[in-house]
Amino acid sequence: MMEYFITFGIALLSIGIAGIASSRHLVIMLMSIEIILVGASLVAITFFTYYSGSAIIPLLFTIWAVAASEVIMLISFYRYMAKSEFSLDIAKLSELKD
Repeated sequence: MMEYFITFGIALLSIGIAGIASSRHLVIMLMSIEIILVGASLVAITFFTYYSGSAIIPLLFTIWAVAASEVIMLISFYRYMAKSEFSLDIAKLSELKD
């Protein structure tokens, strides 16, 4: 049973890494980071539950709090950028320095 959770967690990690590597859109990159956090927490929960019992609960809540704050930041940032009709392409965002 543990192998299924580890396989699913590693699959989520690889999907998130592929999303970051393949896209230059800011929203997709942030959601890929979110998927990586979920996959990493799933693998960590599986390992710590199997080896040490319930010592993972504080780490789990910390990971979920970071993920929730990232989603809130993403939604507010996306609404602000969409309202100002600005492109969310990472290559175009680097032009803001000039």
